[in-house]
Amino acid sequence: MRLDKVTDRIYTNCDGETGGNVGIVVMDDGVATVDAQYPVSAYDFRESIPSVTGKPVTHLLLTHVHGDHVFGNQAFEDCVIVSHRRLKERMAESLKNEWAPGNIEGMLEDVKKNRPERAWLFEGLRIVLPSETFDERYTLDGMEMINLGGHTDCSSVVYVPDEKVLFAGDQIFAETFPWAGDPTADPDAWIEAFKKMLAMDVDVIVPGHGPLCGKGEIETQLAWFEAVRDEMKALIADGVSSEDAIHHDGYPDFYESQGDRRERSLRHWYAVWSKEG
Repeated sequence: MRLDKVTDRIYTNCDGETGGNVGIVVMDDGVATVDAQYPVSAYDFRESIPSVTGKPVTHLLLTHVHGDHVFGNQAFEDCVIVSHRRLKERMAESLKNEWAPGNIEGMLEDVKKNRPERAWLFEGLRIVLPSETFDERYTLDGMEMINLGGHTDCSSVVYVPDEKVLFAGDQIFAETFPWAGDPTADPDAWIEAFKKMLAMDVDVIVPGHGPLCGKGEIETQLAWFEAVRDEMKALIADGVSSEDAIHHDGYPDFYESQGDRRERSLRHWYAVWSKEG
């Protein structure tokens, strides 16, 4: 895996070929990695780190619970693996359900059937839970992990103020339609998360997916989220059905959706906002 230099202390891979974006922050005495992708690509990621620094990898910081960010945890099992409390709780819950022996094989078969181009990345999958958790903030050698919610209830960002760099996780899908269909996704919290990120002293944002970007990308997505919220709440108030609201043509133009991402996201938002009434 190629690691591209962002600053003297920060390197990332944002090519999107093997999962969500990943990166490293070089600390005084070690290296903190951000997110882990899938098992095969996680080992590749770790093996690439000595190409940019000789310091040992000591921490893995997880931005949220989705598999393209946490299934590679096993490659960093000897490190301190840090996440929000809810991320660990959700992984533990999944180990009793969809990731339990007998069920996880079904998940892998589904991947082979519906996403064959990604199936090789899951080889040797073994679920490894975080070893340290936090509720609101976690600090490490000049970095801050901050739980913001939004994309998921466990979504956190990694802020490196001295470098003016923010690892946004899947709060930002740069130049593409966001995935907002997680059962815990909260569009109102997501809007507030955008505003909190805009208030940070940041020059470079490492999104969960897509190329490096700046605050202009946040502003673009915030404007669209707010416009959709206003329009959809008005439709709900007028008694418009879920199906009609999802396929409503009055929302502003935005990035093209991959697959059914737009439909599933709007369906979830309708469910969230219709409950408010």
